[in-house]
Amino acid sequence: CATKMIVLQQNKLLIICAFVLQLCSCGDPTPMPEFDNSPYGIVSIAHLKTMAGSEPRTITEDISIEGYVVANDLYGEYYKSIVICDDSGGIEISVDAHQTAKIFPYAAKVNIHCTSLSIGSYDGRIVLGAKSNEYGIGRIEERDFARFISIDKLSPKATEPTEITIDAISAKDIGNYVEIDDVSFSNADGLKWCDTDPATGEAKTTTRQLIDQKGNTIFVRT
Repeated sequence: CATKMIVLQQNKLLIICAFVLQLCSCGDPTPMPEFDNSPYGIVSIAHLKTMAGSEPRTITEDISIEGYVVANDLYGEYYKSIVICDDSGGIEISVDAHQTAKIFPYAAKVNIHCTSLSIGSYDGRIVLGAKSNEYGIGRIEERDFARFISIDKLSPKATEPTEITIDAISAKDIGNYVEIDDVSFSNADGLKWCDTDPATGEAKTTTRQLIDQKGNTIFVRT
């Protein structure tokens, strides 16, 4: 059982998303750190996420976040959204654009001016986007990118994943870029990592369970 968990970008990616993550054994959640109630300027992503509540909230503070792209739609995993990370964690940004891999390439530096954008929880994960609607947080329209988003493609920086164990994962890790080592697929004898349609041979949405050496498990949806 010395298998290294490798998913998505550059063979070292696991984006923790609440709607695909189920823990069978997990310790007590790590409390979120406390931050200044009156932020100004560039704040950490972890700080921004503390502003999200049970209902979508329009951000009135004059604040920005800055991070590097760790997920887009290059392999189809994020539809009309990207994920950026800084040293404090990651967050999903909802954008009304196709081919986000071209607009927001992996490792590009992104600065987002958050004033008048909305933040809220969707399926257990925190999303930053445009004004909320009946479906939740809205998407930032491409025509508004210049108003809210600055993209630096000339000085890319590959973000190193945070090494973590299954039992240490908590709510603060949702949206973060992590690496889980020394795990193997359980109850997968003779199965490929992804099922295929017998009629077409194309890959299908597949869920497999990973287990570590302590018996902790997590489901990975491909």
